Amino acid sequence: MTLYQQIDRMRYIHCLISKERTGPPEHFAEKLQLSKRQLFNILEEMRILGLDIRYSKTRETYYYNGDKYLYLCYSLRELSEEEVENIYAGMKFSSKCNYISLCPVNFISVI
Repeated sequence: MTLYQQIDRMRYIHCLISKERTGPPEHFAEKLQLSKRQLFNILEEMRILGLDIRYSKTRETYYYNGDKYLYLCYSLRELSEEEVENIYAGMKFSSKCNYISLCPVNFISVI
């Protein structure tokens, strides 16, 4: 799976959780074409990053609890030679290489 597919998957997970339309874990994993274990691992990673994700047995859905939500962005751009040197601690690489920058996952607090 490519990085972009993983980002799209995270966006889809966020969409389903924020709308509280995940269904029970079996159905949620099926929607994502994952095993339940893979789904639980992804949710645990999101929790480690600070998101309070909970499951309601009565509504049968995952939901965000609190004021933190997922905000994903990425952009691609060519880096200048100076930026590349800063990233690689001054080491020089072939000028034929193309370098790109990927914006990290950001979390925002909504107050």
